[in-house]
Amino acid sequence: MKLKKNVKKAIIAIISVLAVFVVIGFLIGVILFVKKLNRFEYKDHLDEVVITVDQRNITLREFGFYVYQIEGYAQEQALVYNPDNPAEWWNTHFSSGPDSQFVCDYAKEVAVNLCIADEIFYKEAIKQGLELNEDGEEKVKTDTQEMINKMDSVQLSSTGLDEKIISELTKKQLLSATYAEFLVNTVDFSEYDEDPYKLINWDGAYYQEEILPNHTVQTNDELLDKITFGKITVNYQ
Repeated sequence: MKLKKNVKKAIIAIISVLAVFVVIGFLIGVILFVKKLNRFEYKDHLDEVVITVDQRNITLREFGFYVYQIEGYAQEQALVYNPDNPAEWWNTHFSSGPDSQFVCDYAKEVAVNLCIADEIFYKEAIKQGLELNEDGEEKVKTDTQEMINKMDSVQLSSTGLDEKIISELTKKQLLSATYAEFLVNTVDFSEYDEDPYKLINWDGAYYQEEILPNHTVQTNDELLDKITFGKITVNYQ
């Protein structure tokens, strides 16, 4: 009789343990499912507007051009920092007073502001009647082909980029650079102590004080907050 009671207790104990594991497994499954539902997939939002400059809407698809450029540059640094785990670099936090931030957040800030500056400078270049010369047009073709050849199928799918879009944005970026050169050669920067090229950069004093305020810029912060740099065109394996 005592043996039967011990066996019964053992069976109950085993069933109880199994029940606990089942419950834990169920909860883990629910958590993973919820995370999957809430996970932001860049490629599912390609045609949503992320930035508006002077009423001109820029979608995530176009913004992908800057995502690829900035992630590629930062990834080179990440591989130097830790070749075995480059993601560690993206999660590194730099303390510099009120401007402290993670590498992934700074990369996003750079991409957003570079995109805005290119759009502004491109429009100003058109107003000034600036055009690319023959060498510039050839560079558009060369740079476009080089970028297409470097991007794999996952990167192209994730950003929604194709040869036509890359060509258009490459030309815009080169015209933007042409206008920047125009500013350096025509504006009097004597009241500033810094190099003119630095002054007209997106974080430069002249750009921030004299150029940006003359344009209307809106960012879709709700969308941008969901984007994590370092995971879109790099470290996706």
